[in-house]
Amino acid sequence: MYHVNDLLTFVSVAKTGGVGSAAKAQGISAATVSHRITKLEEVLNLKLFHRNSRKVQLTEEGLIFLDRIEPLLADLRDAELEAGSGTGALRGHLRVTLSPWILSRFIMPVMSAFQAEHPDLTVEFLAVDRYVALVDEGIDCAIRVGQMADSTLKARKLSDNDRIICASPVFCETYGLPATAEDLRLMRWACLPWQTRLDITDGHGAAQFSIPRGIAVSNSDMLTEAAVQGLGLAVKSRLAVQRELESGALVEVMPGVLRSPDAPISFVHAGNATHGRKVRAFSDLANRAFQ
Repeated sequence: MYHVNDLLTFVSVAKTGGVGSAAKAQGISAATVSHRITKLEEVLNLKLFHRNSRKVQLTEEGLIFLDRIEPLLADLRDAELEAGSGTGALRGHLRVTLSPWILSRFIMPVMSAFQAEHPDLTVEFLAVDRYVALVDEGIDCAIRVGQMADSTLKARKLSDNDRIICASPVFCETYGLPATAEDLRLMRWACLPWQTRLDITDGHGAAQFSIPRGIAVSNSDMLTEAAVQGLGLAVKSRLAVQRELESGALVEVMPGVLRSPDAPISFVHAGNATHGRKVRAFSDLANRAFQ
């Protein structure tokens, strides 16, 4: 039977690309590293590495084993900390992606307390409205808007939310309130780059049309500002403009007209995340922010 140390050595060899470098990283001899890898391969009845005189390289079976064993080792480290003193400080770096309006309106207001609680943990925010592939871009977790489609990710709903059409009172006074799909098609819009078509149902059946853009911006916060300044109608998450709706800076136009308005807010992370405690800590922060 193999030992946890054998698994840790396997991961070290896979990450460093060599027996000598793994031995140096772990503070053990190269002979011990070789012995542990050989024992692991014998017990598993698998060839984990291709070896030559200069380096070792993971086999296909080795890649699969590494992908499965890393999160288990991370969970084991977390369990040891939580079952021990419970005071193991979070350290290192956490990368999070989310929409700019979520960062500015929900997360930033609670970050001071989070930093005070975890002073040795640094957080990097990739605040963009585009879809970000977590694993491909080295992101630990995300807060996303809309229905979750990627079954390889783990998601937990933070809040209900829906999308609406909104505009400033000045815009409505100038151009009138739309009442039909044709009215919407003829009006000026402020949009994000990928907002090119609108699917609605106005009581006379479903309709889809190309949005006649007056202005396009690449940032959701700037889209809100464009709408407030009267530059056009805008499709926005209700939570993103709740403040403006309450103050009267924006008004909802043709409530219920969008065909698929549901856009829940979810906390998302990869199923094989190896920074369990950091991700869980930020998940708790996000949950508090939306509650």
